[in-house]
Amino acid sequence: MRISTMACHALHLLLCLSEQEDDIPASASELSVSTGISEKFVQKIMRMLQAEGIVKSVRGIAGGHMLARTPDDITLADIIFAVEGGISLPGVSQAAPVGKTAFDAWDKVARSLHNSLEAVTLGSVRQNSASSQRLATRRRVAQPSSPLLPETDFGGTNAKAYSLGRQRCRKPKQAVPISSAV
Repeated sequence: MRISTMACHALHLLLCLSEQEDDIPASASELSVSTGISEKFVQKIMRMLQAEGIVKSVRGIAGGHMLARTPDDITLADIIFAVEGGISLPGVSQAAPVGKTAFDAWDKVARSLHNSLEAVTLGSVRQNSASSQRLATRRRVAQPSSPLLPETDFGGTNAKAYSLGRQRCRKPKQAVPISSAV
């Protein structure tokens, strides 16, 4: 089984929205900058999530997107259903006895997968990510040159995929250098 890029991006966007203050929506351009996902793709995913009641959109100059439910009320199954239409079974013909047996096997797997996805909430993903980041930071600070622990590069190219803190979910302020007129 393969999880689509759209489902992965939807989870990433929802994690960023869960870090926002409750009453401040994030625009598609802000989400695009903070996640590295194109603005058009962000808009497409947000429309799908909005149709399922996972996010709500606010129009206007200070508008944007925000969670419609609490992070603990949004499951991975909700996200997969919103962007993929749920878990679909292969087109096995049930006419023959062997076809019915194959269908039943796939149906059992699909139900198990659905139950597993229902058990994981956006809040638990966020909480697990925060605790694993704290643990990795403590390891790096405690033993920076340990040959047993891999060096963790939180500022590297993969930082966006794993850093879910507020600094990645808002457009960073650019420092303007002050030049002296001579």
